[in-house]
Amino acid sequence: TLQPLDDLFLQVMPTVAREGVQTLSCGHVIGRGNLLTMTVPEGPTGKAFDFVHARRNSPDMVMDLGRLVVNACKVVPDGLVCFFPSYKYSDQVTSLWSEHGIMGLIEQRKKVFGEPKAADEVERVLAGFKAQIESREDARGAILFCVVGGKMSEGINFSDRLGRCVIVAGLPYPNIYDQELNERLTYLDEKSCRLSHGGSGKREHMENICMKAVNQTIGRAIRHRNDYACIILADRRYCSES
Repeated sequence: TLQPLDDLFLQVMPTVAREGVQTLSCGHVIGRGNLLTMTVPEGPTGKAFDFVHARRNSPDMVMDLGRLVVNACKVVPDGLVCFFPSYKYSDQVTSLWSEHGIMGLIEQRKKVFGEPKAADEVERVLAGFKAQIESREDARGAILFCVVGGKMSEGINFSDRLGRCVIVAGLPYPNIYDQELNERLTYLDEKSCRLSHGGSGKREHMENICMKAVNQTIGRAIRHRNDYACIILADRRYCSES
């Protein structure tokens, strides 16, 4: 499984002392020089990246995110994949970029593709994305806008030239209004208090769901020992230890 393991202990082995459980964690198959990870708390003009639900529609912040993507397109060869927290937010952001010329600047550097909502369209989009990157007539490469937890964040490989850079905009916390999730969170909070583990089982579970989704997403770009990529985590919260 992916780290962190806290909620796994709480759900599967709630009565077992954690110090009595042995875990094995393996390093990655790639060398340190094959992966560049950057946490980016603000955009090129200094606008803080704070993609919490109440502030993520700020036009100034969204435009600065667009400038970040444009700058990445200028220096990253071949394929670039940008992930948003939801389809709705992806549509909102790219629409604003189109209105204010950002998308035009992106298209000068990369051919643009978007994750389709229909499952039967995925293969067609991926084929077009790959064909553009391998094209000898058009050396721009391509950018693909995707959704964390969507059809392309799990099970799809962006190895080698298909994913030389992955940008994750914001932190993909799960929907707090989901009834099943809320029942699970209530149970974990009660279990955590009963076992005196300290802290909030609910909060830990939400954070673990979020970070496992991020790990799953950025893992699409590194698929073998000789692969290499750059990961850009665009949100000031990635810079915080809490």
